[in-house]
Amino acid sequence: MRDVRGTRNESGENEVIAPSSAKTIPSSQKTFSAIPDVPFPLIPDSRNWLTHLLIAKSFLETLFVASLAVFFYYQTFNVHIRGSLDAADARSVAGWAVDEREPQRRVVVQLYINDRFMASREADAFRPDVLAAGRAADEKHGFVFDTPTLPPGEYEARVYALHESGGDVRRALQIIGRPLKFQIIHEAR
Repeated sequence: MRDVRGTRNESGENEVIAPSSAKTIPSSQKTFSAIPDVPFPLIPDSRNWLTHLLIAKSFLETLFVASLAVFFYYQTFNVHIRGSLDAADARSVAGWAVDEREPQRRVVVQLYINDRFMASREADAFRPDVLAAGRAADEKHGFVFDTPTLPPGEYEARVYALHESGGDVRRALQIIGRPLKFQIIHEAR
């Protein structure tokens, strides 16, 4: 490998000196300059530039992941399901559920007591108040579950709407209303 050094002559032109030949070649005769007119490195603050590039890359990745999360949320969950858990006691658990995107369709609901599955059914009980509120196309969107026989104690009832997506391949549970607590003082029935 040859050592090539550059200098400026009296007229201000760059000259390339090759030590082995000790000849000077004006840079105007060369197709490139051995010493650039811009000081090295070409980017004055390369660390700052790299930092900005990495921040921009991270920002774009965050936007991509967020858009994927939103896409899969809307694919998995039905944001149009509305409902309420109105009552829970030792005898029954009642409320209503409507898919506002398809208000004539019956929603399948599932009852969980203390996080244990108890029953499943369609929300097709008579609820004129749901129709009067403009939530449904008809009056049959209520549900009433008989509370199973439970020992005395405090319980929490939750009702979930079953939503199928992806060509009925995926099933997701969406909570209806807020959980209700109830007590059983003596064994029912």
